Amino acid sequence: MRDDEITAHPPSYARCLAVRITPYDSDGEPDHDQAVTYRFDDHPVMFGYVYRTYETAYLSQTREALYAPAAPGLVAFLAPDDYPDPPALSPLAQAMWRRRGTCVAVDTWSKTPGGESLYTLVPLWKRIDLDEGKMPAPPHHHVFALGEAGSTREAQQWPRPDGRAYPVEWGTRLFLSTDTSPLPAAGFPAPRRALVADDRPA
Repeated sequence: MRDDEITAHPPSYARCLAVRITPYDSDGEPDHDQAVTYRFDDHPVMFGYVYRTYETAYLSQTREALYAPAAPGLVAFLAPDDYPDPPALSPLAQAMWRRRGTCVAVDTWSKTPGGESLYTLVPLWKRIDLDEGKMPAPPHHHVFALGEAGSTREAQQWPRPDGRAYPVEWGTRLFLSTDTSPLPAAGFPAPRRALVADDRPA
């Protein structure tokens, strides 16, 4: 599918206080024991998402589109052009800059005015070059990591900082939840406890 056969919808952005990068092992499974968390408490970075659809190839007799199947979404990390601590962005950018064609998983945590944590999971972030991107940035911001959000190949239990787990279904491109547990600490995560599926509504 060519880029000109994909329709991009308006972007959404969220200011992130914590970002976790999880690599995939040689068997294609997320290697949670090698995940690294970055904190941006003083100067949040911005997570951007663009929902995209393929142009409909099938038309009804009235020539109205029957459906617009989802395409991999664009995902990105952005920062203000005058970000006060540019060196702090480098470790995150380097963690995303893996060999072309490989994927990582990306968790982000943001805070609402009421103090709740807004949680986002991109289970399959496939890195693409910055010069290939069509991610629009807000005024006076720039993209420093860019990718496409692929679909999960199977259902899985995704670990939360509190030792429980989110049930991530097959075919998930973006998982969203409101999380009341504390934000994860920076660095490698603590040894994981036995995961317990969280059956509460997201």
